[in-house]
Amino acid sequence: MIKDASEKIKGHNLANGASWMSPTTTNVDHLRPIARFFTWLTLYDDYYERWPVDKMAIERDRIMGVMLGDTPKPMDIGLYRQIAKCRDEFLTYMPSEWMERLAKNLYRYTTYGIMEEAPYRLEGRYPSLLRLQFLREYTIAMYVYGDMIEAGTNFMLPKIIIEHPVIMRLRTLLCRIMSIQNDWYTLEKEMADDQFEVCNHVLVLMYQNKLSLEEAIQETERIHDSYVEEMDAIQKDLPDFGIYQKETENYVYHILLNITGLDDWYNGDTVRYIPSEFPIHIYPGIGS
Repeated sequence: MIKDASEKIKGHNLANGASWMSPTTTNVDHLRPIARFFTWLTLYDDYYERWPVDKMAIERDRIMGVMLGDTPKPMDIGLYRQIAKCRDEFLTYMPSEWMERLAKNLYRYTTYGIMEEAPYRLEGRYPSLLRLQFLREYTIAMYVYGDMIEAGTNFMLPKIIIEHPVIMRLRTLLCRIMSIQNDWYTLEKEMADDQFEVCNHVLVLMYQNKLSLEEAIQETERIHDSYVEEMDAIQKDLPDFGIYQKETENYVYHILLNITGLDDWYNGDTVRYIPSEFPIHIYPGIGS
């Protein structure tokens, strides 16, 4: 079963997703850890998404420790060894402050995303649409992967800029747009899963508002387009960031590339979301 699952995962072309999302990164030594991290983050989500919260908290804290310098133990699974390799590769050209931010965002993604979503998944219970929007903002992991923009451009924005309300709002919109994008592409796979997905915009709208599948898709599209319109308006009216104006505008441009790049990967470079090509049962979690 594990061998068959590994072969299926190879066909997902996960590393290629990083190339689509970082199309301006030409230095292979920079792109390699980004691609490794894309693969790692995807498998991290697959592996832990149905774990009980108390067990997940232990794993989260140990992974955080490795990201911040701990050495994986000999019997640790590959997720520990690969994140240690990512850490070492990134630190050859990115500052430790950036790695600390990446670890913090992974902590938040795990805590406010995976762990808060887990009870709904384990109990087969739909969240409200409002609750789902906060959950998916974190479970899409783009607060984490969004940090790859700076790794790809080899320039870390100063804290005063990355924490500016306008940039923070753009990052939130990035997460919300891509969560809906992901929900569209995963819909067929999730409806085919015998552990029926409950954290998908389309399915929640069908359940909460008693909509048909077509109506729920249309309403999800309306929500998506409202986020896109807001992002477009913000990026056309950025504040004055002084000496970092050019670098900030480039960062915002790469936020847009993240969205279009992943959409291109979904559309032609992966079979991950074809139900027959996804090894659903190799990540059982604990107690499921």
